[in-house]
Amino acid sequence: MWFWQSERNAVKKVAKHIITYSFAILMAGTATAESSGPLGHLESSAQQGIGGPASVGAQQENDRQRFDNSSRWSSLDRSMDGIEDRKAALAARTGLSLSFDYTALYQHSSESSTGRDDAASGQLRMLGSWEILNRGGNNPGKFVFALEHRHKLGTDISPAELAGNIPYNGATAVTFGAPGSILSVAYWQQTLGNGRGGFVAGRIDPGDYTDILGHVNPRTTFSNFAVLFSPVTPIPDPGFGIGGGGFLTDQVYALGVVSDANGSLSDVEWFPGGAELYAYAELGWTPSPSKRYLTNVHVGAFHTDAKSDAGVASNKGILLSANHTIDENMMLFGRLGWAEGGGLLAEKSANAGFMWRPGLYDDLFGFGVTVSEPPGGGATQTTAEAFYRMDLADNLALTGDLQYLNNPSNGLDDAWVFGLRLRWNI
Repeated sequence: MWFWQSERNAVKKVAKHIITYSFAILMAGTATAESSGPLGHLESSAQQGIGGPASVGAQQENDRQRFDNSSRWSSLDRSMDGIEDRKAALAARTGLSLSFDYTALYQHSSESSTGRDDAASGQLRMLGSWEILNRGGNNPGKFVFALEHRHKLGTDISPAELAGNIPYNGATAVTFGAPGSILSVAYWQQTLGNGRGGFVAGRIDPGDYTDILGHVNPRTTFSNFAVLFSPVTPIPDPGFGIGGGGFLTDQVYALGVVSDANGSLSDVEWFPGGAELYAYAELGWTPSPSKRYLTNVHVGAFHTDAKSDAGVASNKGILLSANHTIDENMMLFGRLGWAEGGGLLAEKSANAGFMWRPGLYDDLFGFGVTVSEPPGGGATQTTAEAFYRMDLADNLALTGDLQYLNNPSNGLDDAWVFGLRLRWNI
């Protein structure tokens, strides 16, 4: 495909022009709000493809839906109605669904071995899903992409670099680095079997298809990698690959992904290290396809080839993961993981937590704890995180976050990391 030959400079130019033009054509019209509860959002999002809640299709669907109850900032909601209507008209006319978001994250650590204890970054994204084949049918084919600009916000380091300055064996924030303009994903998504399965092929993010539970979205829920995922999983950055899956029965599904083990956010290259692959496979159960994010039990296994240029040995591991949603307000989740080989953050891990909706608009509270054993049998590391997301309006959310890092590497004192995240979407 043409996008497989893209180069970094071309991506920057395309991102700049498309984002500018697309904002211009969306600034008109009137909209009609849709009604749906929080669980309806997750159920609808889960049916947009085989990826997790942070994948392009799922994120677009979740952001598209509106709530029936009054917003804290209704005047802001109404000011966005014209753009919502213009987007809907564009999708109906051409099959192209566009959405935009901007997310900023600030983190401060109580401990630092370098003196750099403040980190902040922002990310402007344009998400696109262009339904080209069988539009409106049971087995549509789409071209899916995400153009982004990730940048620091007035600090020497980004949140993605903060862990290395503590130092902490992990990541206090996922996706919040500063690589500049990037084409994070660009792939073909094909639905099969009247919605019972499908595949993706192209430049993909393997994290969208690895060990997914309903709380895994670093822009709307937790920030720490060890709470969002199991720290035994060595998920590479986006690269070229293929993934597929489907329901074997009404409740049992299988999925898998194979991707470039040397994936890179900043460079769009065709397997720069050669045929060195990351592979993950999963077999799971859920009450129904629409409830895949809400209630899910699965076993997964992964393998990463040795990376010659980086001098990293191969690795492999298994995972047992589950979550369960009680009524409409509480989601419980937990994981166990074992791994061996090179390039791992941990060889054993266990994590558990919950997310709870207190009934104030769509506010969300979450708490999670992960205990992990680093490679080589070092001191057990414990990570705890709590967040409260306040939805100020339909399109604006503010999240306060607190992390406790027990037993950072090199025997330093335990660290507390305070975070503040603001997300706007349209």
